[in-house]
Amino acid sequence: MISVRLAVVTAIAGLCLWGLFSLLDNLSEPGLLRTQRAVVVKGCEEPRDSDRDLCAQLRCEKSLLEQRRIPLRARFAIERASGRWIGGRVLDVSGRQVLGYFACEQQAGTIARARWLDQQQFRDLDDTASP
Repeated sequence: MISVRLAVVTAIAGLCLWGLFSLLDNLSEPGLLRTQRAVVVKGCEEPRDSDRDLCAQLRCEKSLLEQRRIPLRARFAIERASGRWIGGRVLDVSGRQVLGYFACEQQAGTIARARWLDQQQFRDLDDTASP
């Protein structure tokens, strides 16, 4: 009877440890954490070369969310991410309605400006234009 209890406790402990290590591994992947109090970019403190573009996009999204012009759960559709500019559309939670257009300018690996654009400004955006 004791061996059955020991086996059950050992199995539960193993499951808990597996869950803990899975959670810790997930925290190191780049992502955006959104709460009512703050928006935080995780996993980009020292980005790998393969994550540099993703981390730049996440920082752009963070800058836009901190302006409080869109819902916290809005979706971002990045359409232009080349050179100095990251641009795209912001969609509602369901992904059906466009809430706005944006562009973020990168300088030295950081987001220098995050701006809201109208549809025509977004169409005209390229590496040489300034919104």
